[in-house]
Amino acid sequence: MPLFLPNTARTDARVMMFVDGENLAIRYKAQLGEKQSASHVAHVPSVMVWSAYASRIRGPQNYIRRYYYTSCRGDKACRDGIAAQLKKLGIEAPRVFPRTKSRGSKRVDITLATEMLTHAHRRNYDIAVLVAGDEDYVPLVEAVKNEGCQVCVWALSSGLSPALYDASDHFWDIGQLLFREEDEALRNIYG
Repeated sequence: MPLFLPNTARTDARVMMFVDGENLAIRYKAQLGEKQSASHVAHVPSVMVWSAYASRIRGPQNYIRRYYYTSCRGDKACRDGIAAQLKKLGIEAPRVFPRTKSRGSKRVDITLATEMLTHAHRRNYDIAVLVAGDEDYVPLVEAVKNEGCQVCVWALSSGLSPALYDASDHFWDIGQLLFREEDEALRNIYG
């Protein structure tokens, strides 16, 4: 059985998840190549990738909320559509920002960092699950740990920053889920 959280996690621990969905979608597509996504995986290239099984991961710990940060081109209706799709996949708090052709979106990383650190400071969780792989998040991980919280990093192993891996309290390769076809074992493990 995969270890999603550190084996030292208290059974009464409160968990919040923070997903850099834009980056995850880009890394996922690069690793997927020309293959098709597994049937349980929702994927919009460069915008989002997620499986409802990732939202159903349970343990004795209480998952309080899942935040998902991404951006997309298009109007408000397009952004609302992505947010609705994420909600159907078990993401309680999708954050979908506008992306322009010339500038992209910088709000994804900054909003993720602000909300993750704010919730840590307010003691709203004991364990943060950060779904990201970039070294840019190392100062955030260190700041959250300084607030007394544990930080678990879920990322695709390809492209994972060694510095982020070292800074985290625990690592899980989310590719074990996203690149796996749906079967009885998957349903028993994840859902």
